Amino acid sequence: MSEDEARRRVRQLLLSGDNTLKNRTDDAARVGRARSRYEDALAAAREAGLDDAVVFAQRRLDALEQR
Repeated sequence: MSEDEARRRVRQLLLSGDNTLKNRTDDAARVGRARSRYEDALAAAREAGLDDAVVFAQRRLDALEQR
């Protein structure tokens, strides 16, 4: 996977997680789905060596812990 493809994948996963938090009604289930997407984004960013994207994904996971 190229760097551009990896960045698109990470971005898509982060946006999907953000939208899940905004649009779902079942709080526990939506947080779980969002966490899963953020974890996938974090793993994809690490695998591709995208340090800046790792920071974004980790911040979102940290914010979920504060909920």
